[in-house]
Amino acid sequence: MDLFGASCEGLGLAIAAGLVLGVVFPPIMPSWGAIAGAAPLGVIAAGAALQGQDEALWPALPLGIVGAGLAATVSRDIAAGAARRERAQVAAPDAHAPSGVAVFVVVAAVIVAALSLVVPPVSLVVLAAIVWLWVARRQREARKHEGLRVLR
Repeated sequence: MDLFGASCEGLGLAIAAGLVLGVVFPPIMPSWGAIAGAAPLGVIAAGAALQGQDEALWPALPLGIVGAGLAATVSRDIAAGAARRERAQVAAPDAHAPSGVAVFVVVAAVIVAALSLVVPPVSLVVLAAIVWLWVARRQREARKHEGLRVLR
C-alpha cells in the first residue's frame, strides 16, 4: 500500500478512536480538553496503520491529532446534547445515565474503522462529514444567541 492509502487508513482509525473517546468524556470538558485527551490515541492508531506498511511515521502526528480531536469534539457535543434532551423529558433525571446515542456513536466508530481498513479513502468522506457537522453546529449555536445580541 502506498503512503496515501496508509494515511487514509490511519485517519480512519484515528477518527474511530476519537468518536469513541468523545462519548466517554464528560460534557463539561472544554473542547481543548477533548482534543488533548483524544490526540494521543489518534496518533497511536494512525501510527499503527503507517508502521504496518513500512511508511514514514511523521504523517501520523497531524492525522491523529486532527482526526481524533475533531471526532472527539463533535461526538462529545452530540452525546451531551442528546443527554440534555433526554434528561429534560424524564421526571427524575440521573446525571450519570448513559445515553442511547453513545451506543450509536460506538457502532459508527466500528463501522468507520472497518471501512477504512477495507476501503481507505472512505475516511476522507467521513472527515468531510464530521467537519460539516462541526460547522453546522457552530452556525446553529451562533443563530441561537443572535437575538440576545440585538437586545444590547
